[in-house]
Amino acid sequence: MTTPFPLLRLPYLVLMPVLEQMERKERIALLILSKRARMFLKLLKMKCEYINLTLNYGTVEMEVFLDNMEELKLELYTSGYVEFRYGQNVILCNTMGVPPMNYVVSIMDVLHCKSIDFFKIAEISPCNILPLLVNLPKINRVVVHSDLSAVSLVDSRLLKVLRMVLPVSSAVSIPYFLLLKYHREILQGNFDELRVGNLVEGGLPNRKMKFSLNDLRMTNAKTLEILYVILNSKDMNRYFKMWMKKKCNPRLEYLRVEQKDSFNNDLLLKGLNAVPVPIETKREFRVLGKVQQLRSSDDEISFEFDITRADGKKATIISNGDNSIHFYVWPESTNDTKNIEPNQSSFTRVFSQVSTFYNSFIEGFK
Repeated sequence: MTTPFPLLRLPYLVLMPVLEQMERKERIALLILSKRARMFLKLLKMKCEYINLTLNYGTVEMEVFLDNMEELKLELYTSGYVEFRYGQNVILCNTMGVPPMNYVVSIMDVLHCKSIDFFKIAEISPCNILPLLVNLPKINRVVVHSDLSAVSLVDSRLLKVLRMVLPVSSAVSIPYFLLLKYHREILQGNFDELRVGNLVEGGLPNRKMKFSLNDLRMTNAKTLEILYVILNSKDMNRYFKMWMKKKCNPRLEYLRVEQKDSFNNDLLLKGLNAVPVPIETKREFRVLGKVQQLRSSDDEISFEFDITRADGKKATIISNGDNSIHFYVWPESTNDTKNIEPNQSSFTRVFSQVSTFYNSFIEGFK
């Protein structure tokens, strides 16, 4: 019988070199087995590329992608166990009444990871899975699997999961069938991003998959993407008019709509006093702090128009083809030259203003 070696009782100056020689997966395994190891391992300043979580029936699966391309997996069970896997090794740990999500938070803390990259809801179990979600960390994006529409669900279970996950999420991607059931709670959420519709690439909507004007008015996300759900030109036009009257989402920065049916461009712009933008104009826009080019050389631009609200705030409507609409809301400052590439006429105008000021200044001394 061998006697366990008291590794964590070593003096600090001896312990730290030992931990530095361990492989990263061994350090994570040590963290799972020992709470005391956490404060020492955090000093090693390990990092990861990203971390994903998947709710898969009665478990939460955690994938950790380290910056050296290694992948570690953790599985949280409703029975109160955490299974840690790396390579051919498996460690099973009893949580002893501690919320299993605490182990996820501990790993994130040691790896200096501030948020989960995405949380995928793949399957819903008939058993109580809510204890697995206690103490959820911040999540960048929640993705609800489209296959859930083919599964017979008890709506209350899925709704309870969403009510725990969405408040800590910045962005949500959700299929249209769920929007019908929980549309008010989802559309009114203060998300940075909301993607809704037929999320399967190339998926085609049926006539029941309609996004109404009331749905649009209810949204509160900074960026909104409506994919392959029927939304007619008349409702889009009314929404733009409500934006001009400040009667809809004040947080909106970007709206993208794609559908199978074509938009009627004349009806889309009716009554907006829209100003056409020359095709040679080059502009960029910041969506959630990230710079986006309004058009690229590969884009098929049907039209580009600017509209202006009564308070001076501007927005741009772009059609890429006949079934895609992009709506960009410009920052508060309408004179922000960082968002517009200056052309020769704008340079001449500024130079003329400077010359006028200079001449008047000189005249004052004569």
